[in-house]
Amino acid sequence: MHTEGSPDAHTRIKDLPQIIRGKSLDGVAITEHDSFNPTGRLDEIVILPGVEVSSAEGHILALGVHEIVPKGLSADTTIKQIHDQGGIAVIPHPYDPVCECVKISRLQSRPDAVETRNADALSFAISNYLARRDARRFGLPEVGGSDAHIPQSIGDCYTVVDSASREVDDILAAIKSGKIHPEGHATSLMNSGASSATSSNESASL
Repeated sequence: MHTEGSPDAHTRIKDLPQIIRGKSLDGVAITEHDSFNPTGRLDEIVILPGVEVSSAEGHILALGVHEIVPKGLSADTTIKQIHDQGGIAVIPHPYDPVCECVKISRLQSRPDAVETRNADALSFAISNYLARRDARRFGLPEVGGSDAHIPQSIGDCYTVVDSASREVDDILAAIKSGKIHPEGHATSLMNSGASSATSSNESASL
């Protein structure tokens, strides 16, 4: 998910504990666009640190990193830099027609997982079906994500993690080893429209 740390989102970090509890989640992965702002636990809410990196071929989620990964590098180099930090690389929304998408079949570096259930993907069923097909073709773990830019859509899709504990390292290890499965549904048209309007307004003001 994205917070006010991304130019196209406005969820406030201080509001997250209430939002997350209200949606019966244990935590979230905060992945701002090309910006790293590590946030520790918030009132026992698990926060996975991350970045949504704009590689030359499209977006890549870097989870568990300790510092910013430069944007504009090739997808393969981006994945390598994520791994060099001990993080895991996730390919998000690989078939969303309106997003910058990394094609797994063209990679030389192996990512750690692929997002096969993205709540905000255009053509939710088709886009996510194609992502699942790639995940199974290449033997990659499958994650789900809301890609939320507004509070209302947080948790529309999510990942169930069979982790040894609620510690970040154990959660990341479980994702990497495939002890996960994606769940959730498409973001409603109303919330998707509100998210798009927020993005347009923010872009116009920059």
